[in-house]
Amino acid sequence: MFLSEDGFLVGPASATGGLILGGTCALRGAISPNTGARLTQFAHVHVGAGAGAFFVPGWELPDIRFLYSWKCNIHEGSFSYRYLGNSIEVVEYIKGTGDHEGFPYENYPDSFQEVRRELQRISEGDQQLIRQLNSPDCDPDLEYDNPRANELSTPTHQFGGVPYLVDPELSEKECILCDKEMLLVAAIGNDSYSNEYGFSGDDFVQILYWACPKCHVVSALNFYD
Repeated sequence: MFLSEDGFLVGPASATGGLILGGTCALRGAISPNTGARLTQFAHVHVGAGAGAFFVPGWELPDIRFLYSWKCNIHEGSFSYRYLGNSIEVVEYIKGTGDHEGFPYENYPDSFQEVRRELQRISEGDQQLIRQLNSPDCDPDLEYDNPRANELSTPTHQFGGVPYLVDPELSEKECILCDKEMLLVAAIGNDSYSNEYGFSGDDFVQILYWACPKCHVVSALNFYD
């Protein structure tokens, strides 16, 4: 289930922007249950109401933090965490530490530099192109013949709306706690805006995030194009 028709892309740099890329989540419990290391924060978005705001119906908290871990087995399946006041509890994850030396790339940082940006509303034209790209009936030449469609077919950061989907058939997820269908609230691409290698080291990796307002649960799953 998509959040809404109104989505946002990363806008210009702003000291007061509603989007933070990178940074550190200091909330208690925001650690990998596999390694004890702090979870990587990809983004931190203010949730509000009114024109120009990223709005999630029923989400009673002031923000959503998009967290993950490439350095343990969390990235091998569904990963979910819920907000409990000023703390986070991991409620779904793949157990194990595996061998992640040099993964996803050498000297992967413990955290990324905090970069604050504006949220820029996606245009109707871009949203229409993304829907076409997601459609099973999409002309395979669209992304080659249309320069903008080509740009939009590379995973990027989008909050709300209908993001480009690496795998459109796997865009639905049920809440691990209440079994209700969750809202697809964000897609995260590679660009960290602070590190040349980015969040995953690969421009064709996408991480989708869903939210359950009732349970205050956020879920993530990665895809590769």
